[in-house]
Amino acid sequence: MSLKNTGVELENSREFETFKELISGAKRILISTHQLPDGDGLGAEAAFFHYLKRARKAVRIYNPDPLPKRYRFLDPKAQILLGPGEVELWDTCDLWVILDTNDPRRLGKVWNEMSLRAKKIIFLDHHPDIQQANGEPITYPPHAMLVSDTASSSIGEMLYRVFQELNLAKINLDVALGLYVSVMTDTNSFRYSRTTPLAHQIAGEMIQTGVDPEAVYQHIYSSKELSHLQLLGHLLLNVKTSHQGKLAWMEMPIETRRKYQASADDTQSFLNLLLLLKEAEIVALFRAEDDGTVRASIKSKGRVMVHKLAMELGGGGHEFAAGLALDLPLEKAAETVTRRLETAISNFERFGK
Repeated sequence: MSLKNTGVELENSREFETFKELISGAKRILISTHQLPDGDGLGAEAAFFHYLKRARKAVRIYNPDPLPKRYRFLDPKAQILLGPGEVELWDTCDLWVILDTNDPRRLGKVWNEMSLRAKKIIFLDHHPDIQQANGEPITYPPHAMLVSDTASSSIGEMLYRVFQELNLAKINLDVALGLYVSVMTDTNSFRYSRTTPLAHQIAGEMIQTGVDPEAVYQHIYSSKELSHLQLLGHLLLNVKTSHQGKLAWMEMPIETRRKYQASADDTQSFLNLLLLLKEAEIVALFRAEDDGTVRASIKSKGRVMVHKLAMELGGGGHEFAAGLALDLPLEKAAETVTRRLETAISNFERFGK
């Protein structure tokens, strides 16, 4: 069962009513987000956790990857945003809510571990539909439901609407902090085109509740070690371009990342700097991962869409920001993706799409 809507229609749908009923009736609720968690997923998880606890629900968070250092301020006692080996799981749960992805593959081993132990599963997401690398749509088990709104700026925005409809508890500072982090990070500090009026409204209300925006910014974006900046400098010295500079990318071998003592999360913001290039239409970062794959992160300045290309290679994302993982050597992965990106730019120049 799936729901795909934009705007206020979401609240008026039968599926959304089912979603609310499942939350209201559930006693044990498990929350997860995708591998390589970001501010949207983690902030939304923290907000949802604290909201459900205030509603007197038994709730736990279980993620495929550990909590990145820069988001530890969301869980200063290390008791909430837990990863592999850090949480005692229930044999069964009434409801498993998966935030910020519509792709079971992005849950890694957690999907195989929990998909049959949850009585009901809800994917709460705001990304476009996805498909497998062979072009077939992703299938979900019968006890799973997709609730998706591609018009929402973030999962925090969707949860805010859920909380307003449920009215099971008040939004306190803990809930507000998670919502603010989700909305702020997934709009790139309210700069992306998908930023909505409601995103600004939520930010304002959360600040009124007591969230300190400067402190949040310092935690997330002023958290680099000197070695991380040296790594960034190394990468910037070796930026590659093609198509008259309309495509720019960086390649990060695992040996280089380890030399500068940087985790994958420590490099997440590097790609944004390539967007400063005047001629660039699309930018990309290719990073060799610890599991032997290559993670490609792609961003567009808002004219050339990139999510369909990512889906063709087994990934996904938003229209102008997408990602994928390839089981190829770094240079081969970069060659495979950049060739397609060059074609996308050429098609846009010729046909305007």
